[in-house]
Amino acid sequence: MIKIQAREARERFEKILRGRGVPVKRAAKVALEMVRNSLEGTYSHGINRFARLVEYIDKGYIRPEASPRLLGAMGAFERYDGELGFGITNAWFCMGRAIEIAKTQGIGCVAIGHTNHWLRAATYGYQACEAGMAGICWTNTRPNMPTWGALDPHLGNNPLVFAFPFSDGDVVVDMAMSQFSYGALEVAALAGKQMEVPAGMDEKGQITTDPGAVFKTRRALPIGYWKGAALSFALDIFAGGLSLGNTTSAVGRLGTDEYSLSQVFIAINYRAATPEGVSEEIVRGAVDDLLSSRPDGSGKPIVYPGQRMRATREKNLREGIPVNEKVWDDIVNLER
Repeated sequence: MIKIQAREARERFEKILRGRGVPVKRAAKVALEMVRNSLEGTYSHGINRFARLVEYIDKGYIRPEASPRLLGAMGAFERYDGELGFGITNAWFCMGRAIEIAKTQGIGCVAIGHTNHWLRAATYGYQACEAGMAGICWTNTRPNMPTWGALDPHLGNNPLVFAFPFSDGDVVVDMAMSQFSYGALEVAALAGKQMEVPAGMDEKGQITTDPGAVFKTRRALPIGYWKGAALSFALDIFAGGLSLGNTTSAVGRLGTDEYSLSQVFIAINYRAATPEGVSEEIVRGAVDDLLSSRPDGSGKPIVYPGQRMRATREKNLREGIPVNEKVWDDIVNLER
């Protein structure tokens, strides 16, 4: 591992993106969010993904100048076509629209089809929290997980986010429907590590902790086994059905790459109908109770979802972001 300062990474990313025709402001936003993902500890969906993002621009899967196009609206709901724009900027726009709608309607829901990978799902939960609102969002993916009892992948691992503002650090759950995201598997494979718990099936149909074996079979293990498989399918149906975009099966028919996805964003303006401070007290009580749990002796810290983000950010700002040398070399080569 090497350490890269956030500013250096951002400047390099912006330069590479502008060199591929990405408008200046859009290049800055994409670079900012990709570096922030790694800065805040989601290495699998930050700097590690930059070379692939550039590859998708080169292949035409990402249209750098495209912006969401409104297809229809009713009450607190809006639907957009992503026009194959950047997943990051499309998603930021959609959660922003959900927030604006929620300011007057109490809740806002925005669906978008034909968009691209949004990188770190939690980003848009934090966006809602920064606006003082609770947020829920999810995306579908290409087929990368079999339904329960099957051999071949027909489900996506369809990440889901729940985010709720909290003064000590927002409560943010960012989870794929597979036991591990493919980004997390990639990070482990690059480091030559096994996963902590079973991640999927190998070519012999045996449960394995080997991330490389799961990459080969695409037989990731659903969270909660059949329950995770069912939830994955439901999220896919909602994303495709609300956006009028692609379901996971339709994304799979496009080829082996992952693009033209469907996503949903919900913002809830709960404070507008809640006495000041009451929700904060309720959340604090739940957090304090969780943190009072008796440790099991494994040495793992007891934390609530999202608690460690601030400390990770401060450490990486101070010491630099840890980056695999090969990953960084591939990025540097994009400038040549």
